[in-house]
Amino acid sequence: MLIQLVPLAHEVTDTFCTRRCLLRRIHNGVVESENEIWFKFDQSVNPPPDDDCDSYLLAVLMDAMKENRRIEIKGSVSKTLLGNLVEYQSAWNKWLPDTYHHVEVLADQVREDKPPVSGAICAFSGGVDATFSVWRHAKKLCGYRSQTINLCAIVHGFDIPLADEVAFKNATARSRNTLSDLGLNIIPIATNYREISRVNWEHAFSCALVAALGNFKNHAGTCIVGSSEPYDSLVIPWGSSPITDHLLGSGEFGVMHDGASHSRTEKVKEINQWNAGKNNLRVCWQGDLKDRNCGVCEKCIRTKLNFLAVNAPVPLAFPDSDILPDLKKVQLRNDAVRAEWRQLHQIAVKNKVDEPWVYQVPVVINRKPLLERVLPKGSVRRKLVRSVVGNLRGN
Repeated sequence: MLIQLVPLAHEVTDTFCTRRCLLRRIHNGVVESENEIWFKFDQSVNPPPDDDCDSYLLAVLMDAMKENRRIEIKGSVSKTLLGNLVEYQSAWNKWLPDTYHHVEVLADQVREDKPPVSGAICAFSGGVDATFSVWRHAKKLCGYRSQTINLCAIVHGFDIPLADEVAFKNATARSRNTLSDLGLNIIPIATNYREISRVNWEHAFSCALVAALGNFKNHAGTCIVGSSEPYDSLVIPWGSSPITDHLLGSGEFGVMHDGASHSRTEKVKEINQWNAGKNNLRVCWQGDLKDRNCGVCEKCIRTKLNFLAVNAPVPLAFPDSDILPDLKKVQLRNDAVRAEWRQLHQIAVKNKVDEPWVYQVPVVINRKPLLERVLPKGSVRRKLVRSVVGNLRGN
């Protein structure tokens, strides 16, 4: 079984450039399915050559690993990237050996890397991680590690579905307003990655992000990926990690996992110094309106508590709501989120925050998942929970 990638010629209009690639699933010489994966961005961007398949390889890698299909590429791939992906696959195969297999990757042409373009590109959707990274690099707050940011990018088709054009337009305008305060530009890029991928998004999101931003490697040679968890509280397996993110890069387009020195609450403390950053935060993905924060979902509540834990007011980015009733409805969906609630509680206690919500956070952390509360007790429940959790982790 194999996945075959066949790069197609760019489509260029007066407004947009679209990079495209055929994705064929083949078994015993028979084509089982054929899709097209694409990345669409402003025509002013100088894209990689038609046959450069680095981004396409990153976009399909975890699907191939899950389906145990070797990858055959009718184009060119960076030699450094191919080497890095051997180790990247090894990490995921160790973490989830029943889900992700080590697969062979063959390319018609293996490229030697050109020197990278100076400067960096940062993914920026307006969330805490990206806002923190942009702020500290723009202000040179991380010493010799500080990067010169050439541009930022926001991806349509990740947290905001392709069909919701209005929300993406509004979210882009919000991000542009934030970044203009630092003299930075943002370029939107759209992709159908999530519409064709069959892999758990919580496993693949960093791979998909670097695949998208790699289309801008002629404008910046370093990709800054904002960290999810701090070094002292890593959650494994997880889609983004200081262990694996750098393995998604090449000599032409390196990947910097940034911010693991800080917990989410510590990042918020730094962001609190930047009015445009904190007042334009967009962290919500569960609300009906994808271009703003609903204020009552788990992530909105958690972010408001991040600020309160460092004795900072909740920023204007969040609508007013009563924290205590909201906490009664919170469900923590995975270990990574549970770890972040523990961190914010520890910092609130350390900062001697004496508010009723502080005493309710341990209740949220220890609250059993909804599945365990509605399913029958005993071995039947244990088997059902294991089955559902296994599917969630493996899909």
